[in-house]
Amino acid sequence: MRGEIKKRIRYTVVNSNKRLVPIEVVKKVSYDMKVERKMVEVAIKELINEGILRYTYFGNSFLQVSMDRPVHISKRIIIKPPHKMFIPQKDDIVIDIKPGSAFGDGGHPSTYLVLKTLDNLTSDPDYFNILPFKNALDVGTGSGILAIAAAKLGIKEVLGIDINRAALFEAEENVRINNLSSYVTISDIPLEEINSCFSLIMANIGSNTLNMLCPLLVERIEEKGFLIISGFTTYECESLLKKYLKHNLILEYRVEEHHWVCLTFSKPLL
Repeated sequence: MRGEIKKRIRYTVVNSNKRLVPIEVVKKVSYDMKVERKMVEVAIKELINEGILRYTYFGNSFLQVSMDRPVHISKRIIIKPPHKMFIPQKDDIVIDIKPGSAFGDGGHPSTYLVLKTLDNLTSDPDYFNILPFKNALDVGTGSGILAIAAAKLGIKEVLGIDINRAALFEAEENVRINNLSSYVTISDIPLEEINSCFSLIMANIGSNTLNMLCPLLVERIEEKGFLIISGFTTYECESLLKKYLKHNLILEYRVEEHHWVCLTFSKPLL
């Protein structure tokens, strides 16, 4: 029974569209499984001690899936804290992200959907080996995790932008930890002031921002380039999909997990 309670707790935390304080998790799991709250509280403590969940602090204490250990995100990508040892196998791409990141450490479904898509896209011989991405843009870079992944997957020139000063500091620190300062630039330059075009653009941000930035993002994709967007739920997906398709993009991939969606578009030759 305790194992089932633990599975339900983790499922509840991962599938929530908002951060949950512990009492919310206790109430929901207790109600759903018809078990005493004390059993749920004990299971939460065990999950925290095992490093599977963690507390984060944003005025209140919230429960989140822990990234304080090496975690396989995709076929090749492993996310880990800098202080944790990990012996990579052939083809493993190891990314060090400072623990407790407030701006994306790979634990959110939308982040690992983009990472999985990025891994698949850069290993596809029909695209990456024949027409390698010469540069990439990460809009709303947060911790820098997507920009770092792009560089580690072989893209030599990556720009990550964000308007949040704390995020910029965190991203720069993570870039330094991964020894990628020669390949990844972190900047507060607004998207509308960027004059370059990119063979790959990533934007893991909210649906409202993606809706607003649609024309700018499409404009800055090179012909035959790709755009990966995420950060929205299945409920929000269809309107976004219609908008981006109206800008003459081609939908290449659609992946979903835990009610979150990631869309990948290509820009055809005019």
